[in-house]
Amino acid sequence: MNGRKAKQIRKKSRELVVDWLKTMLVEEEIKKISTNNIEKYLPEEKHFYANNKFMISAYTPRWFAQRIKKFNKKLKDITWQDIESQG
Repeated sequence: MNGRKAKQIRKKSRELVVDWLKTMLVEEEIKKISTNNIEKYLPEEKHFYANNKFMISAYTPRWFAQRIKKFNKKLKDITWQDIESQG
């Protein structure tokens, strides 16, 4: 994968995290959230240890990026519901 495509995937994954977080928060918090401050709303631990290996925590930007790479759809058409239904 070239750098341009990787940058697009990272940007899209941050957008998907924001979309997902907006479904979990109340109206006052929804207005405050953006792609620039999502770290404030996510846990500090990005990985966890299970089955003798470190794994990426769910619903983090990196987790979304991994799921985006598995899709055959165009990048702009992917939603967080698509990724969640994929499993």
